[in-house]
Amino acid sequence: MSRVVVNEIEAKVGNDITFNDTVKISTAQIDTVRGKTTAGSVTVQGEGTATTNLQQGLAKSWVNSDGDASTPAARDSLNVSSVTDSATGKGIFAVSNNFNNDDFVPTAGGSSELVALNRNTTSWANSTSQYGFVTYKTDVDSTFDFDQVLCIAHGDLA
Repeated sequence: MSRVVVNEIEAKVGNDITFNDTVKISTAQIDTVRGKTTAGSVTVQGEGTATTNLQQGLAKSWVNSDGDASTPAARDSLNVSSVTDSATGKGIFAVSNNFNNDDFVPTAGGSSELVALNRNTTSWANSTSQYGFVTYKTDVDSTFDFDQVLCIAHGDLA
């Protein structure tokens, strides 16, 4: 493997780019970022002096889905291959790239054209390849189809 060691690089146009303990670049175009020593080791500066692991902070799946159709579909999504209507107010999102285990964290929300009072949405991770949702009316304790269901999942991909 080749190695390039430099003290300073000067841009021909625009601001200088210097390499010391800090890299200062006004604009960078990068196709792939990998950890220097191990995969998944890229950290970013958070609030204050804290750093955050970049991979852990990214959503691994999200979906905006039609929740009240007999054959629901994703309006837009990331890492969701299909949407299944399993019953009134219940559905399953299959993921394209599996999670590492079933301990990932999906969070759901939704909306309905009807009055939004006494409505709730829950989600759960029931396997590495899918997660589900339930939408219901809390005032009558029954499931109910929402016009749209919104879910996001965080965790490690396999």
